Amino acid sequence: MASTEETKEVLQIANVIVSNLDYPDGPWRAWSTVTGTFIVQFYVVGVITAFGVFQDFYTREWLNNCSASTISWIGGVTYFFELGCAPIAGKLYDTGRYTGTSKFCSQVLSASFLLSLAKPQQYYQVLLSQGVGMGIGLMLVFGPSMTMVSEHFHTRRALAMGIVAAASPVGAIVFTIVLNHLFHSSIGFTWGIRIMGFMSLGCFVIGNALICTPRKAQRQTNEPSSTTPPAPIWELPYILNLISGFLWALGANTPNFYLQLYAGTKNINQTLVFDSFAILSFGSIFGRILPGWMADRWGAVNVFIPSLVALGIMCFAMLGCNNAAGLVVFAFIYGYLFGTIISIYLPMIRDLTPDGTSIGSRIGYSLSPIGIGSTVGPPMIGAILSRNFVWWRAIVASAVIVLSAACFNVAARQVHISRRRAVAVAV
Repeated sequence: MASTEETKEVLQIANVIVSNLDYPDGPWRAWSTVTGTFIVQFYVVGVITAFGVFQDFYTREWLNNCSASTISWIGGVTYFFELGCAPIAGKLYDTGRYTGTSKFCSQVLSASFLLSLAKPQQYYQVLLSQGVGMGIGLMLVFGPSMTMVSEHFHTRRALAMGIVAAASPVGAIVFTIVLNHLFHSSIGFTWGIRIMGFMSLGCFVIGNALICTPRKAQRQTNEPSSTTPPAPIWELPYILNLISGFLWALGANTPNFYLQLYAGTKNINQTLVFDSFAILSFGSIFGRILPGWMADRWGAVNVFIPSLVALGIMCFAMLGCNNAAGLVVFAFIYGYLFGTIISIYLPMIRDLTPDGTSIGSRIGYSLSPIGIGSTVGPPMIGAILSRNFVWWRAIVASAVIVLSAACFNVAARQVHISRRRAVAVAV
């Protein structure tokens, strides 16, 4: 009898230890943060992922005196502020200055600028409202919320971050269908934008109420005051991954921006054209959850590299989207692969920081090249596309850029493995 009771006590203690290893601050706080961050990312990333709807509407109707390349700068600038300026938000997080006030300001800023977009009808006003104003508000939300999720998990980190990343395609599906319906119905563009602004407020209020700041982050008050990031951040594998992030962001966003416009020039059923982004986003949902589970088992980088190579090869397949069947198949598969890259990128960066030192800054700096690439890429591809819509040049350029990015990830993996082996031999 005594032996049985002792065994039960040992098992209970073991369960507590395992729980603490999985959830440093407890499972409730961890999964509450995942739920809240999912709701926030549903809007934050979903509305940007659905920018192809705006690209198509602006090019055909709202700003039809501007080229596709010029219009794509609106979405690119939003990406730049959300991701390119992420080190600012990361530094706020590491130094304990990411407070409820910052969250509230980001909510008001993004929603108010989105509502102001309902008024102007000139290019520069749309650029300032949707590109700059909304981008700054989203910058204060995206990076820190993802960092919080990574801090709440140890062994299931990639899965948790993948679940959060799945909020983007879910939001993109909703916004793609809703916005296409609103813009092309009696409701119109102006009220469609206002409705989206009110949706953003609801997502921010509910989501931030559920997000719990990790206790570890609350205790981090001894960060260096210098604006220069700590030296350990700038290791060669990390730098190579940043270069890769810039390159794949430069080329991989082409279908996100231009698929609906491309399909519209191929005389495909108009209803299916409007749903093309929804199909792409639907595939992305699976790509953001399943690979996260795989990454926890086999390593994030080992899932990321083959997925990035497949994504580059899949870019060429966009040339075959000349009918309804081709459009559906391409949109789903490309969405799956793109979702994989998005969901695994940050866990891969997090794995390079096993002690969690300056994780907010590290994630912030890793998002910056993606923001820059996403800003420059679509206008660059639009310029290659030209007003004559020479699609093969734009698509081939995108594919080559994405495949070149994978080379840097392979190099980063080899350097990282070599250094670990050297340390093991020295020990």
